[in-house]
Amino acid sequence: MKTPIVPYLPRHYTQLAIIAFVIVLSLCFLFFRGRALPLLWVAFAFIEVIGFFYFAHVLTKEWSSIPERSFRHKLFGTAFILRLIWVVFSYFFFIYHTDQPFAFSAADSLIYHEAGKSVLIHGYNDLTSGLWGLGPSDKGFPFYLSLIYFVFGNYVIIPRIINALIGAWSAMLIYQIARRNFGEQAGRIAGILAMLLPNFIYYTGLHLKEPLMVFLLIAFMERADYLLRGNKITLYNLVLTGLLGASLFFFRTVLGLSAIFALFSALGLSKRLAVNWMNRLMISFWFLLVIWFFLSAKIQGEINYYLHGQDQQEINMQFRANKEGGNTLATYGSTMVFVPFMFVAPFPTFVNIEIQKQQMLLSGGYFVRNIYAFFVILAFVLLYRRKMLRKHVLILSFVIAYLFILAKSSFAISERFHLPVVPFLLILAAFGITQMHPGNKKYFMPYIVLVIILVIGWNWFKLAGRGAV
Repeated sequence: MKTPIVPYLPRHYTQLAIIAFVIVLSLCFLFFRGRALPLLWVAFAFIEVIGFFYFAHVLTKEWSSIPERSFRHKLFGTAFILRLIWVVFSYFFFIYHTDQPFAFSAADSLIYHEAGKSVLIHGYNDLTSGLWGLGPSDKGFPFYLSLIYFVFGNYVIIPRIINALIGAWSAMLIYQIARRNFGEQAGRIAGILAMLLPNFIYYTGLHLKEPLMVFLLIAFMERADYLLRGNKITLYNLVLTGLLGASLFFFRTVLGLSAIFALFSALGLSKRLAVNWMNRLMISFWFLLVIWFFLSAKIQGEINYYLHGQDQQEINMQFRANKEGGNTLATYGSTMVFVPFMFVAPFPTFVNIEIQKQQMLLSGGYFVRNIYAFFVILAFVLLYRRKMLRKHVLILSFVIAYLFILAKSSFAISERFHLPVVPFLLILAAFGITQMHPGNKKYFMPYIVLVIILVIGWNWFKLAGRGAV
């Protein structure tokens, strides 16, 4: 007899998550009183955690049975409004705190903005000049900005409003991928989680490539999944999927590498995907042709950098330990240390680290990741036990490949570099939520306790490495 699915995120889990947040934040205040998290960032953390978990329960329940058309309208409209509110608020918030409409310690944002204006004035070749010298994986976003500036003028808020639209569309695509893989209810849960996720909302208000890059990745994976699950191939879908995959190499090399790896893993390992051998050959030939065309020597060099990046990881960790305001314990970071935590990390900063205002602002979003990771892990376990891994090779192989390469890099615990994998973690989490029957429910509380311990340990680590405890 088939076990019925759980159609929404039950209140039991969201209440425990909120209680765990209050407990761990209080314990950090108690243990590290001299370096307590400033009240401004406490307020942000409460909004992020309570806002996400409260509405995740309410909306997944209320929207679980409405007509599909109504759901799609609500999902897109609400996602866009949430992001637009943040875009406008953050624009003035950053001006107030930094005297410019850019986030704290803005570096890449300013480079992209100025490079985008430079392309508009001097042309695309200016990106390779001594002024900018941007590598292939950093040229896509300035070129995109230059197009926006050409049409609307170089107002920084315009790309962010477009980010809000892109973010809402991303939530829709996440819904479609999850729906196709795990059913309607899992799709709706995934879409709502993506709609509410603090990290996704936060980046819409920044001048960074992440919102567009993640959208292109999701669009590629959605089209690839559609292409592979059908027996009929159209030239439009084949060309579109190929171009989307190739575009990723102009935003982050490892992203394009992981996406192509996932595609060929699905072609080679799936039992039911692309069952027609002629389809397999056509798809393989097309993608090999596209990737051969786009992979310049410079991009190949970047791939080698990531794949053989252990030395760079050690050098970077040494740099983080020795720089001003750095953490002397960072030298203990290595692939073997990072790998066990890749699904759960990064952990929130619930103490005052003056030079890490962005991490403190988004600390609630980090904690949200720590909690929903439980449902991701459960999904992997259930898919393995039920021998369903090969039905979802595209998603699973991308998640594993990207996180493994990330664990070998110097950005293993950087939240920004984790962002591309988050849509697919949310899809797996949505499937895990639909499987939260009494037999699986008993593991949630021990996991919550483990997260509390890990978060406190992480905050001790951040202070101890700076000689503050």
